Amino acid sequence: MNQEVLVIGAGINGLAAAALLANAGRKVLVLESQSEAGGAVRTAELTLPGFHHDLFATNLGLFAGGPVMAALGPELTAAGFELAPSKKPFCSVFPDGTMIGIEQDRATNLKSIEPISAEDAIEWRNLTSRLEVTAPHLFALLGAEMPSLAAIRALLKARKALGNDGVFELIKLALQSTRSFGLEHFTSPKMRALVASWGMHLDFAPDISGGALFSFLESFGGQEFGMVIGKGGANSLIHALVKVIENHGGEVRCGVRVDQILVEGGRATGVRVAGGEDIPASRAVISNVNPALMPAMLPSDVSAQPKVSRAKKFQPGLATMMIHLALEDLPNWKAARAREFNYVHIGPFVDDMARTYTQAAAGLLPDSPTLVVGQPTIVDPTRAPIGKHVLWVQVRVLPLELADGSTWDEIGENYSMKIIDKIEEYAPGVRELILAKKVLTPTDLERYNANLIKGDSLGGSHHPAQFFFLRPVPGWGRHRTPVNGLFICGAGTWPGGGVGGVSGALVAKAVG
Repeated sequence: MNQEVLVIGAGINGLAAAALLANAGRKVLVLESQSEAGGAVRTAELTLPGFHHDLFATNLGLFAGGPVMAALGPELTAAGFELAPSKKPFCSVFPDGTMIGIEQDRATNLKSIEPISAEDAIEWRNLTSRLEVTAPHLFALLGAEMPSLAAIRALLKARKALGNDGVFELIKLALQSTRSFGLEHFTSPKMRALVASWGMHLDFAPDISGGALFSFLESFGGQEFGMVIGKGGANSLIHALVKVIENHGGEVRCGVRVDQILVEGGRATGVRVAGGEDIPASRAVISNVNPALMPAMLPSDVSAQPKVSRAKKFQPGLATMMIHLALEDLPNWKAARAREFNYVHIGPFVDDMARTYTQAAAGLLPDSPTLVVGQPTIVDPTRAPIGKHVLWVQVRVLPLELADGSTWDEIGENYSMKIIDKIEEYAPGVRELILAKKVLTPTDLERYNANLIKGDSLGGSHHPAQFFFLRPVPGWGRHRTPVNGLFICGAGTWPGGGVGGVSGALVAKAVG
């Protein structure tokens, strides 16, 4: 059967684009090289039977508030997708046994911050008000193509509502580092660390320009909206998207590798899969592939063109290790209330995060990497046997290549023990609670998903030279490539990483 649209890659954005297009009546076929759909959104019983671990991404807040959920929410729910919300989204713990936790309750948060610094509590309230005023304009920009008339209209609307000074403040926030943001607004090193921790989720070390915007949105967005994960595992979202595609006559084929994108007369006309079969597409080809890998998928005469080959220089962010634990019980944190929060950040302070990034960028193993410790069974007990728990540990950040020439296969397990030691400092006895452990090194991440180049879980660095209208590279904006009819979506495109599906929605709108 002839296809109108071919989608290469069944990651969250490829599936989002396919589901929206299928819903609009287009004939859609998704081709995925792996044995199952999902990309970096996968759930598996990695450790022991009955313990369900989100291998990579777990937070579905961006998707829950995004355009795909708005358009397909009832269908996704009917297909089995259910959210598990948390009103206690994140906290930071510190060496002295204290913590700061942010809940979906403004008054409670102010009461938590006031003993640390009354001045910082006032500033937290002021920044909450700032989010209320600026959020409609920020979200309008984040949901618009870059560059586009829609983005210009959003800026003009922001100028009308906020004035020139307000727009300049937004621009400052978009360019500011998390250290600068913390120094400007807070007196307590703990409050500065609380906010800066979010920058480390991406590749924004405290002194990298651009980290403040993400940290501001996540810190105060967590307060306003909480956090959500997928009940039973993040892959419940993937299964639901596939079901929606199939319900509208589309198809998702796994275990099929695309070897080449076919181009005739400067236009993408289909793909050639392993084994030599050509599959035509009458309307568009959508690639949910890391931009750096795209030129190699095109005919040699096309990939040699400078405007195409420049994508090979798209730079990855620093690497990530994932550690998955099956636990007898939740960790006994020194800060006891940390047991109630979905994310526990261990930095602990801004200077530690800055040193970690510098070491990793130099190819050295950080002596104290930032940890994001997820406790999903707090809000979703279905992920483990009754009374048991899973722990989701993201190690940020690590070298893409090790300076001493060693490999992650050689050192990964030993380094993971140092991570457990660090958690033990904040939660004594956690080692005795471990029933089983599975380590996914940066090399393992790339093995699972070729888009996670050298263990970069972000789909490419988010530094200013690769963000906004420059993402992924100059000339590839608005999810178009230099080849007519060939579109690109995914974390390597605007608006970047995270399980949001926004780039897939933007591509679906462009393909029509």
